[in-house]
Order: sequence, then structure tokens, then C-alpha cells
Amino acid sequence: MKNNNFPSLNALRVFEAVSRLGSFKSAAAELAVTQSAISRQITALEEQLGIRLIQRDNRVHALTPAGDALAPELSRVFRQIERLVKRTMKNGEHARRTLTLGISSELLRWWLGPVLDEFNQLYPHLELHCVQVPEYLSRQNEGALSHELLHGELDALLTFSAPAQKAISNWKLTDTKLILVRPESLPVPTEDTLPNYKYVAVNTNKDWDRWVREHDTKVPAEHIQLVNNTSMAVELAQYTDRLMLLPDCYQRAATQSGLIHVEGFDLSGRQGLHLSVRRESQKEMAIVALVNWMRHVADIQKK
Repeated sequence: MKNNNFPSLNALRVFEAVSRLGSFKSAAAELAVTQSAISRQITALEEQLGIRLIQRDNRVHALTPAGDALAPELSRVFRQIERLVKRTMKNGEHARRTLTLGISSELLRWWLGPVLDEFNQLYPHLELHCVQVPEYLSRQNEGALSHELLHGELDALLTFSAPAQKAISNWKLTDTKLILVRPESLPVPTEDTLPNYKYVAVNTNKDWDRWVREHDTKVPAEHIQLVNNTSMAVELAQYTDRLMLLPDCYQRAATQSGLIHVEGFDLSGRQGLHLSVRRESQKEMAIVALVNWMRHVADIQKK
């Protein structure tokens, strides 16, 4: 199994509870979720692993040989994690930690927000405090954002592109692909008709000019409206019948706004999504936990 196919910790936790308690009902009660949620997690885990873990015959939930081999090891690991967390918390309030993350409203709404509950469950002693920052790092804002990182105003920064300061460590979480999207009211464009459309583009996304050159598109300047962020671009595309380039990690935005992917006009972006922290703090346990979890989120989002 490849690393980017590693099952979610929630699904493994659900299977451990079912195997230990002997029923979906008891596991649902312990984890404070519905039985249908338990069933979905188990099914998703079995599909991802490619093996059956639980036999479901006549309402009897017996472990298969594969499930029987996995269950005790999972129980041991989760008990070890539980003991570690309890021991850490007993060390006093200094063990509790608030991490301040600089993140744009777009990345929070369409990328990170839907999975924040998993972070809270895995690290109950860590509190993630989100602060609004621009989604794209640029020459205009890099100095200010680097200053906030280096002076402890931010513990971590999530942006497209990364600071170049030597005192800052960066992790590229994912590459970015730009997709062309259109509102449902517009006809599907072709290479020949691209110049006839109106566009909206984020002015700090450096890939717009590359996309125009890639498709040899002579779009008149008056047909292009530049805005400061993706949220405004999505709304203008939706309400003023414009095409736009959208990072593929924002697929949720397209779905929610009724924007349709136009096949054949994708472009590999040069501004990957990066997580940045102070180099001096990168080995702190709370920072290590955040970095590893963010990389896990990026792997999940790629699927």
C-alpha cells in the first residue's frame, strides 16, 4: 500500500472500537456517532485496504482472519497513544499549547476547515487558532508575513508559495493544477472562442499569464478583471458570467458555486501549497504534530 493511500486514523479508530466491543452499536455509543457512520467508516477502510475485516452475517459482526490479526495491534497502538496523551496532560497546563496558524479564508473554507475536527480529536491538548492572511505569498506581503513568523506572532503559515528566509522552514504539501471553470449559463469554450469570453483572475496568481501564453489566447485587456482573492473571483465568475482559473484544491468551491470544469485547459501551477514555520521551532512536538497532520491532510485531499 502506498503512503498516500494510508487509511484515515478515524477509520482505524472505528475498527478498533468495533473489534474490542464486539458490535457496531457499542462502538457508536463509545465514539458518540451513529451506527450508520460506523458502518460507512468500516466499509471505506475495507475498500481502501482491499480486504474484508468483519463478516456481517445475520447481524453477527465476527472478525475475519485479517481483522483478527489487525485488531490487537491497533488496540495496543491506541492504548499507547492514550497513555502518552494522558501523561503529557498530567505534566501541567504548560503541556497545553495554542498554535496560531496564518491561513486565508479560502483555504480554511474549501481545504482545511472540513477536516479540522480530526485534528481536534487527535490532539485534544492542542488548540489551533486561525488568523486571516493572504492566500498567495507575494513580494508585497512576504516581508510582513515572514516578520510575523520570525517574531512568534504566527506559529505556522499556510500559503501558495513559500517565504525565502533561511530562518524559515517550508514544506510543500501539494502541487497545484489550475483548472478552467465556467458558470453553467456559459457555453463550453473552445480554443477558437477563448478570446470572446470575459475572465476574472487573481492578481497575485502568477500562473494567469502562463496560461494565456500556453493557449496562445489574445484576450483583450478589457475582458480581464483582476481581483485580490479567489473568493471574489469565484463570485464574479458565478454572477457576471466569466471564466476563471481555479486551483484544483478548491474543487469544493466550484461545486458549491455551480462552476463547471472545462476539460482540456488545465495548467500545472508553479505555486504549490506550502506550510512554513520558524526553523528554530520545527522540532517542537506541537509543531511536528501540526506538520505531520497537514501532510496527512494533503495526501487525503489528493484522492
